[in-house]
Parts: sequence; structure tokens; C-alpha cells
Amino acid sequence: MCIDGDILELDIEMDLEEVKALQVFVKDRLNYIEEISLLRSETGLPVTSALFSLLFCMKKVKPSLKIDFMNTLSLDLESFGMMYWNTHE
Repeated sequence: MCIDGDILELDIEMDLEEVKALQVFVKDRLNYIEEISLLRSETGLPVTSALFSLLFCMKKVKPSLKIDFMNTLSLDLESFGMMYWNTHE
């Protein structure tokens, strides 16, 4: 996790404890975050679905929040397959 100005960069390999820490971190700072970027190494796979749940909740609370992978409506998780979602605005 790294914050650069108003852009929050997150590692897709965050475990549950890191996601809980992220939730506490953004709770009071969500108004100041404009964009979230999800970083992946070539072999990086998600460790827990909690990260995605938190990101979708953050987007629901602050619809203007730009989250790079959400614009594609899918995410290739290699051995886990493709993850798809719908958006309703």
C-alpha cells in the first residue's frame, strides 16, 4: 500500500490483515482519495476476496472514486479464471 498525493496504490496480494488495516486507514481519508490503482506482479494473484469487497464498498460510498480495474468490468485472475461484475449508476 502506497499513497502518492490523491492516488492510493494497492498490491493485489494483500492478505486479510492488510485489508483490515487498509479499511481502518481509508475510513477517515476516503474524501481525500481520488483514485485507486491495483498493482500486480506477473504472478500476483489475490489472497483474499476481502480486498475486492472493500474496493466495491468504497466505490459505492464515493461513486466519483476512480478504480482502474473496475472500468474494464472484468479481471483476469489466471488460474482462478475471469472475474466479472456489473455496474449500476
